[in-house]
Amino acid sequence: MTDKIKVLWGIPNEGNCDPSAYDNRLEMAMHIGIRQERDQKYEFSLSTIGQVLTPIARERIAEIAIENDFDYLFMIDDDMLSPPDLIFKLLEHNVDIVAALAFTRYPPHNPVIYNVTDGIDSVTRTKYFINNVVKTYPKNTIVQCDAVGFGAVLIKVPVLRFVQQKFGKMFQSTCSAGEDILFCHHAGELGIKIYCDTLNKIGHVGHPNIITEETYEMFNDTSELRNIYGDERKYAEESYCNNPNV
Repeated sequence: MTDKIKVLWGIPNEGNCDPSAYDNRLEMAMHIGIRQERDQKYEFSLSTIGQVLTPIARERIAEIAIENDFDYLFMIDDDMLSPPDLIFKLLEHNVDIVAALAFTRYPPHNPVIYNVTDGIDSVTRTKYFINNVVKTYPKNTIVQCDAVGFGAVLIKVPVLRFVQQKFGKMFQSTCSAGEDILFCHHAGELGIKIYCDTLNKIGHVGHPNIITEETYEMFNDTSELRNIYGDERKYAEESYCNNPNV
């Protein structure tokens, strides 16, 4: 039998989320254990970094994945509710970076899928980028985009290594963008393609709701936008493939 595919399951754990998310992690762990024993294809390990800022936790989890020669890093935040087989659904795509579709906790509960605009500040002559929410994303498919939120994301470890070699820190920065958007921007600059799986969705634990696609659509009527412009699809029919450099 060929060598098993090594997957690190990482949880940046801020330690203040609803107990339902912990119950969800236990359900996921049981499913992963059963699949690992039955299929003999994957080898999973778990790493959780708690009580620190999320960018620091992500950085350390990614370093562990690199240092121990894992093939994939799967990260899921401690305030997300996920189908127990999500990690296997994302592995099926075999792309460099792919995230499940998630939504922000606070209204208007936008999807965390973005297109990014680059520019150069006319005064300081420094580069900047602006992330724009993709509000009319194509539903129930895999969509190439410029950045995704890392509520639940699968990344090939050679991508982490490539970003680390080029930029040093992967997630830590004084940049005002979130650490997940920053990582995606770095990856995009290196020619790495990023995807969002809008078929596989996760819930964001909020108060009092679990934020889902239905919550987003309650707050945002995108039907008229879709009728006029159709779905936002920056890379319309381009097939997804892996970066030859990583």
